[in-house]
Amino acid sequence: MGRKRRKIIRRSVRAPPKVFACPLCGAQAVTVTQVQRFRAVVSCGKCGVSHEVPWLKSYMPIDAYSTWYDIVTGRVSPEKVREKIERLEAATVEVPASEPSETYEAPDESLQTETEDAPEQDEDSQA
Repeated sequence: MGRKRRKIIRRSVRAPPKVFACPLCGAQAVTVTQVQRFRAVVSCGKCGVSHEVPWLKSYMPIDAYSTWYDIVTGRVSPEKVREKIERLEAATVEVPASEPSETYEAPDESLQTETEDAPEQDEDSQA
């Protein structure tokens, strides 16, 4: 005899929210909109408070909201956030395709010395 089989309880996974609470007016009206490659705008639809925050490829809206929340509540200064955005954009400056990139390959000296040192063999001497 064995034990009575227990019912497996499955928990549903909740998706992360897309609309957040505003710390100033308390309304559920804060949305995140990606504007450029490294910039997103977080704004409250009720009180109108908005700010530009850094946006990375791996970010989700909750990450941008938490940065905005820190700015609005005074934990982080807006100047530091602007500096971070500028650093992100400066770090990924793309080179135009029209300009050829200069590459220099050093000659492999070990290959040249091996071929010069090897004795030449004639087909007649092998037979």
